[in-house]
Amino acid sequence: MYVVLEGIDGVGKSTHANLLEKYYNSKGIDTKRIVEPTDSPVGQLLRQELKNDDSLKDNNQQILALLFAADRLTQKEEILKYKHNPNNLLLSDRSFYSSICYQNNYSITPKWIYQINQHTPRPDLLILLDLNENIAIKRCEGEEVFENMQFLRKTRQNYLKLLRYKNTIKISAYPNVNKVQKNIRDVIDNRLFNK
Repeated sequence: MYVVLEGIDGVGKSTHANLLEKYYNSKGIDTKRIVEPTDSPVGQLLRQELKNDDSLKDNNQQILALLFAADRLTQKEEILKYKHNPNNLLLSDRSFYSSICYQNNYSITPKWIYQINQHTPRPDLLILLDLNENIAIKRCEGEEVFENMQFLRKTRQNYLKLLRYKNTIKISAYPNVNKVQKNIRDVIDNRLFNK
């Protein structure tokens, strides 16, 4: 099963993905975590560009969107291996939904993002960790160009639009880590064990 954790910066995606990987591996479920950007050469270029102030320009956002799409394809085989084995669990900290929600704040349309990511496998379960942008910004380290209040507010609104998809579950990221983790596990357990 392929599960994606999404949400604005500061909601705890990486923290929860790490905890989930350890938990499910300890339960004997073959679990692996992948991240975006990857450690591939394309992913390394992306990490470098995301720290560049010029990445905020519309033209550069289009380039970044294409690089993200290319980087996602480097993981396609791995994703499909887990996606087609319901007894395994692949956790991703972000997916093409991040491009839709973040880059839609520029002159990039969701339709174009879908087109350039048409060969990217879709998750079996999309968990949207939701948190008010005021709290999220306090949790952020403030190093990435995307971590400002107005931008996060718009991005959060874009994420909430994903709730119209049937495989999307919203979980509040307000409570403490243990409570949020339990809520995430309950959702995943329901999919893994109640087939």
